[in-house]
Amino acid sequence: MARRPRRWRPDAIYTEVKRTVDRQFLLKPTPEVRNLVGACLARAQAKFPVKIYWAVANINTMQFGRAPMDDHPDALDNMSRFDQLFYGLLSRGINKLWDREGPVWSTRNRSEECIDDKSVEQQLLYALTNPVKDGLCEKVSDWEGLTLFGQLAGGKEERFYHIDWVRWWNEGGKKNKKPLGEYKKWVTVKLSPIPEWERYSEHERQTLLRKRVRQIETECARERKEANRPAMSKSMRARVDPRDRPRNKKESGPQPLCHSSTKESADEYKAGWRDFLERFREASGKFLSGVFDVEFPDGSFRPPLMMVCVADST
Repeated sequence: MARRPRRWRPDAIYTEVKRTVDRQFLLKPTPEVRNLVGACLARAQAKFPVKIYWAVANINTMQFGRAPMDDHPDALDNMSRFDQLFYGLLSRGINKLWDREGPVWSTRNRSEECIDDKSVEQQLLYALTNPVKDGLCEKVSDWEGLTLFGQLAGGKEERFYHIDWVRWWNEGGKKNKKPLGEYKKWVTVKLSPIPEWERYSEHERQTLLRKRVRQIETECARERKEANRPAMSKSMRARVDPRDRPRNKKESGPQPLCHSSTKESADEYKAGWRDFLERFREASGKFLSGVFDVEFPDGSFRPPLMMVCVADST
């Protein structure tokens, strides 16, 4: 089946999930991985600004909530450019950390639009509590991987660092006797409140988030107790091999077209999507046929063209 065409809309919030190759535990929760993910996230956001609402590094998935900064064409382009830079930086960092080669991610990220404020709130809570639901920890605050929960629920801005290799090379590279610690650059991730909670003060948002998360943690603890399936302890998480994978393969369900709190709004979105898809396919067909000035639907991207060199037989 053909891949779903990407579409970015300026007034929309998108939830995204990207899995590691073979679901390997390459995002094992360690201080090094936490800092690496946070630093790559902050660097990508600084280079290609996007609104970030949440970011969670589960043991083998990355989960985001983000949106364009505004309706400027460059802001829409930044959504894709942010992906390219973030996952590129993170892939190189993960391979270096675990002394491995090859791809880190299995496929391109699954991106779906949250079409109402309630669905954004649902996806925020789902992402933050995902390690708890998976039985990887008892509480969100126990997770050593990146969640930015402290920043969202307590106002504690997390700082991450990366090495300024450009400056290091410019000052002599391997001949430089300075310790690498002197080339650290500290960065932070800028988070935006979800629309549903913008009417609250910062303190009220933090209190509400902690309350909602506690409710989910309590429910998950009850379910684990009934199933006699305790959550992993800190020592168990520390013993995880990053090259390992789940014993029982979990089949992925079909990718939803969107996230909605009501069936009516989801049906309305699907009708609009079908219209968009029809216009995109028509424009794509003309473009690949050589009509390069064809107009594509707003927020979509033109298919790549392959340049072919033909040898002169004479």
